[in-house]
Amino acid sequence: MTGAAHEASSPRTTAEPFAFTRSEFWSGAGRAWLWTAFLLIAVWAISTGGIGIVAALFILPASVVALAIGAPGAYVLGRLLRRSPHVPIHLAIFAAYGVLVSVVVTAAYSLVTMTPTTGLAAVLESSWLLIVNGPVTAIGLAGAWFVTAKRARRADAGAVSIAGRSEDPDAAAEDAFDERYRVIDPGRARRQRPRG
Repeated sequence: MTGAAHEASSPRTTAEPFAFTRSEFWSGAGRAWLWTAFLLIAVWAISTGGIGIVAALFILPASVVALAIGAPGAYVLGRLLRRSPHVPIHLAIFAAYGVLVSVVVTAAYSLVTMTPTTGLAAVLESSWLLIVNGPVTAIGLAGAWFVTAKRARRADAGAVSIAGRSEDPDAAAEDAFDERYRVIDPGRARRQRPRG
């Protein structure tokens, strides 16, 4: 698909520079889930000297729950922010949202695993988990938003070809040339000048 064809189907406009399609949203949500889960597994493995790799048994199911809980809110945030052209604002809000989702999922995990005899221990464990999970989830979510938005805007500019469509590079170059130049004198095709 050429850049011009993609631009016609792009939801982004001057008024809504960060609008998005459903497929772009789900791509970003999948990227956020994958990155955050692997970052959490890596951080817990490194911080515990490799023992934390067992945490993957808990992180992967919890990350699926986090995706189910967090995706609707992320969609709403994206829709609310679609008119804001300021990338740092998007990053800050999605990072804060990542911390919020982390707090909710970590608290739910602590409540599920808490027994009456381990109430205080579970609260302390939850606090320790949040010290790690909160920032890592914030980085995973904000980073996934940034990469997804960047790819969408590059696709608008024609810098990235859309998956599933192959294009002939020669035909694309010829189309771009034809679009850029017009013949002034049809009898002399060499005399051309740029449009605009």
